[in-house]
Amino acid sequence: MTMNAKQRIRVLIIDDEESIRDACHQILTRRGYQADSTGTAREGLTLAQNDVYDVILLDIRMPEMDGMQLLRKLKESEVSGRGIIITGFGTIQLAVEAMRYGACNVLTKPFSADEVSEAVRTALDSEGVLAPEKDIPLLVGESEYMKDLRETIRRVAQTDSIVLITGESGTGKELVARAIRDFSRRRRKPFVTVDCSALVENLMESELFGHVKGAFSGAGESREGRFQMAHGGTLFLDEIANITLTVQAKLLRAIQEQEVPRVGSSRPEKVDVRIIAATNRDIREEMEQGKFREDLYYRLSVIPLHIKPLREHEEDILPLAHHYLGLYRDKYRSNVRSFSEEAAASLLSCRWPGNVREVKNTMERLCVLCENETVTLSDLLYLGQSMVTRVPMVDSLSGIMTLVDVEKNHIEKALFHFNFQMGKTARFLGIDRKTLRMKIRAYGIKTEEPS
Repeated sequence: MTMNAKQRIRVLIIDDEESIRDACHQILTRRGYQADSTGTAREGLTLAQNDVYDVILLDIRMPEMDGMQLLRKLKESEVSGRGIIITGFGTIQLAVEAMRYGACNVLTKPFSADEVSEAVRTALDSEGVLAPEKDIPLLVGESEYMKDLRETIRRVAQTDSIVLITGESGTGKELVARAIRDFSRRRRKPFVTVDCSALVENLMESELFGHVKGAFSGAGESREGRFQMAHGGTLFLDEIANITLTVQAKLLRAIQEQEVPRVGSSRPEKVDVRIIAATNRDIREEMEQGKFREDLYYRLSVIPLHIKPLREHEEDILPLAHHYLGLYRDKYRSNVRSFSEEAAASLLSCRWPGNVREVKNTMERLCVLCENETVTLSDLLYLGQSMVTRVPMVDSLSGIMTLVDVEKNHIEKALFHFNFQMGKTARFLGIDRKTLRMKIRAYGIKTEEPS
């Protein structure tokens, strides 16, 4: 943005703390913006209603009228300026609620001059403002919960605030993290994923922060860590609860200082990354047990985002099933087209402990192994679907199906699909070749390959 363009941008600062108000005013005027300021919420409301401001910075804690009330009144007055919340440590929940009322960013005290400028620039950046009609791919479902989740993602994506995503395994935490990146100003920058549960403990620090040549045995050359790889983009720390307390301390410092220390080096490197963390554990319980640092938790949960398990929004089960059925039908050129009433009822009654991932895997198995256009109850049963159902699980022809019948059918169809290739069939079934051959002999299954 040119200096002339900036001079046409007007910013209003509303904060009862004179030092914060004056600091923001100096920072923005030095950057070329027009800035007005006031120490009271009521005067700020009057100024915003009677004049035109492009951006409004407002403190969340003020006497007479707090920032939340002010934000609501600004919204009711249809004030066009984009709001940026100023908040201190310990007002996380208020900041999240403020974003639901239209705030587009959060500045946490203490903040630097660059952070103030970047927050204003992002608020003004047309690419950072999401079109409301643009939808989020792969977040399937039309329940009120899914609509609210998509709207929350759109709002969160407009900021650079740290996000902590919690939820059971298979709920789609990484999908949510990617959606936040895809709708942000960093969408053309790297998205680096770190599976913290897969990191070897003694190499965890090196993986995250990098190392220099000779830092430890086997370090034959210098290497970048995940922080350096994600510079300018987004770093997704999956299963964050698995990192050790030692690395937690260094991660906390990296977040606070925005710089990382390579193993074996005394000079930290500046990095610009947006951090999104996720876990399927109860972090508060981990803190009580001394396994997770409380100060790191509060640093990570600037915007806490909990993803509900599928059983808590059951109306999205069939839309998800149809979505993935269509996806894998095309991929495998399957005959499957729809579900019988009994099969649909069975899907709805399932508890789905594996959540969306389990639905996805079930639809893939159906498209690989089911030969009919309509999925019946017996098709679901033969797949060995682990579910507690209110629908009787019986064969539609004979009226009964034993566990032996289920397993035999499953193996026969898998063998046929993979052209009786033992290795591929065993891998698909999740057993070794020896176990597969034993079952073939036990069930008397005919195969084109001598068993």
